[in-house]
Amino acid sequence: MRLLTGLSIALTTFAAYTAAFDVNCNTNYASYYGQNSARNQKTLGEYCKDAVEDVIVLAFMNGFPNILLNFANACETTFEGSTLLHCPNMAKDIKYCQSQGKAVILSMGGASGAYGFSGDSDAVAFADTVWNMFFKGNSDKRPFDDAVLDGIDLDIEGGSGAGYPAFINQLRSHYASDPSKNYYIAAAPQCPYPDSYLGSTLNSAWFDMVYVQFYNNFCGLNAYPNWFNFGDWDNWAKTNAINKNVKVYIGAPGSPSAASSGYVDGATLTSIYNAVRSKYSSLGGIMTWDVSQARTSGLAESIRAALDAGGTCKHGGGGEPTSTTISSTSTASSTSSVPYSTTSISTTTTSGSSEPTSTSHTDCPTSGAPCTGNQQGCNGNQFALCSGGKWYLGSCVSGTTCILNNGQAICDWPNGRSTDTCEISGSSSLQKRLDFAKVSLITQPKLRPKPVNVQSSLPARVEFVAGDISGEKYSMVVKIQANKKAFSGKWSIGFTLPDGQTVDSTSRGEASVDNNTVTIKSNPLNEEAKNMAAIFKVTGTFKDSYNLPDTNSAVFISY
Repeated sequence: MRLLTGLSIALTTFAAYTAAFDVNCNTNYASYYGQNSARNQKTLGEYCKDAVEDVIVLAFMNGFPNILLNFANACETTFEGSTLLHCPNMAKDIKYCQSQGKAVILSMGGASGAYGFSGDSDAVAFADTVWNMFFKGNSDKRPFDDAVLDGIDLDIEGGSGAGYPAFINQLRSHYASDPSKNYYIAAAPQCPYPDSYLGSTLNSAWFDMVYVQFYNNFCGLNAYPNWFNFGDWDNWAKTNAINKNVKVYIGAPGSPSAASSGYVDGATLTSIYNAVRSKYSSLGGIMTWDVSQARTSGLAESIRAALDAGGTCKHGGGGEPTSTTISSTSTASSTSSVPYSTTSISTTTTSGSSEPTSTSHTDCPTSGAPCTGNQQGCNGNQFALCSGGKWYLGSCVSGTTCILNNGQAICDWPNGRSTDTCEISGSSSLQKRLDFAKVSLITQPKLRPKPVNVQSSLPARVEFVAGDISGEKYSMVVKIQANKKAFSGKWSIGFTLPDGQTVDSTSRGEASVDNNTVTIKSNPLNEEAKNMAAIFKVTGTFKDSYNLPDTNSAVFISY
């Protein structure tokens, strides 16, 4: 009763607000809609009856260039003779949301999907398709009928980076053909900088907004202030971004169950927002995954109140950002301490500096030993930074290990990698960063998901995503996604655990273990009658290195 009462007060408070979305504000609130992760998702129009969110991001177009849309329980109808979703009710809601001053954009990608471009020509052609199907162009099949979206978001968490700059450039050329309204390009990278999948695209294409996912990673909101790295993204916005006015958002989980790690309560998030606003002028506001989680937990209303109380639409947060770059003039009280602000693990290097090549890869960086230029390195779970010709070492947060990512030393979960690392930038070929997820296979050439083993007529796929790893305890997120039809509230999934692992709990349903085989059964009383996705957390223990289960062992049953 208290939660409902508080919600009704918040809705009354914000009901009169109808100002149009202004991309230049630092008080904007964006939230993802469509995946029903809290299992109580309302219609899009219901969330637009008040002024809590400024931007609604529709999730997802999780297949392209062969288009596959998934909006969970928000839309389940298709064009006749086609697998393409046709969503007339969402179309009406989109226009209603826009009439209330909100921007509605479509997210391409997601953690589970079959997507990617073969090259620039493929990407350019698809930009034309997107313009015709979702914006002011013409197509015989438009999922949202005559509704015209306000932009595109790239949430790329797999595949290659080929073609995305060409896609954006072509889409922006279409944007320019319609001066009657503002159109936007957004992205949702993960917080480790640079992003593994979007790093080069972010440096070579125009973006209006970047929703950095400060969760499910060492640099999440729960690691504030020591490892939280908004400063890296502010530096990117000012030095490497094509659009020097790009706005960077603090991406947050909408509730404890919305992410494996990174959730903070409203008071903590408000404090972090105010601190970031006071330092970094690139701040655009806050993003949450997703709207159903944030509305259910009450975090959404807390965010709205914090933004309205602390920010301003006249200008961004004042003051110059604190630099995290190591310079030769830095000093330290001893060779064992790191002479820089610990607001982030990964540090920025001086623009235009060349990569040093003098140190041998076989020599692990040790505190006080000689180094060259702006080198960075790893020594087990310690990261090393070169300053004034000497190495300075710092320890990674518990459970993580140091890896080199594009020449930068960052701390990350091992995910089966060796923790006995010894690397120095510029002296060896860097290994490609390992994926943090396992998904069911993709078939070619149609780029359609290959179903997991199913014992019903309903094709589905499964994904395992690594979460927190501390000592011998782990958490992982399990994602089940139906490809064409919604499944009932009575379902189960089974899979084989790697040797040495146990399952102790699950946040959804009930788990049982027989030798290495895990079975998780839903509780129909807590499920929606129909759903296109089930997302939940599993915790347990492991020995030695942690590994994700093999998706080939997964069996999904919908009764």
